[in-house]
Amino acid sequence: MKKLLGPLAVMLLLALAVPAFAEVELGVSVTPVPGGQSNANGVDTITGFHVGYAWGILYLSWDALAMPASMVENMTGYFDERSQLYVSGVYAPGFLNLYDVGLRLVLQPFLIYAEVGTNNLYVYKNQGGGNFGANLRLGAGLRFNTWGINLSGTSVFDSFGQLGETLKKLVAQDSKVQNEAITAIGKNIVPSINITFYF
Repeated sequence: MKKLLGPLAVMLLLALAVPAFAEVELGVSVTPVPGGQSNANGVDTITGFHVGYAWGILYLSWDALAMPASMVENMTGYFDERSQLYVSGVYAPGFLNLYDVGLRLVLQPFLIYAEVGTNNLYVYKNQGGGNFGANLRLGAGLRFNTWGINLSGTSVFDSFGQLGETLKKLVAQDSKVQNEAITAIGKNIVPSINITFYF
């Protein structure tokens, strides 16, 4: 029994210390519509909502981007190989959900973070979407005690396999292969301005 007291005491102290190192954040973001398209109402930005949790340098986040119906239609449309016809997507609003995990460093007042994760499109009344893809996110900004502002760039991929291949190329010895990876990330990257509140 005495042998268990030491490990149990350490676990109890760690459990009590978690709130001292943990932090919850809530925020909103503004993202330009990719390709400079405007939706039916002439709006060329997407509003996003952010929830984050940091424990030390470990960082978890969930971002939900309110997608206009025209973008959901583009995202859910596909080319049918059998009929050789393009099948239009669902014309309904939705949310692109980004679930990420990564590292965040805060060197007051600066912060930087890098995350990888999965994404999922929820279409109003479950009319479509549902497939999971992968994403890579990089961000940097300023933090002022209980709030901050940062700029992030998110690159969305169809699958984790595609993301993995891109990351492998990024660390390859051949500079030509590395440039291919940088181009693949760069052409898909979507910038966002985020305002975050820390608790």
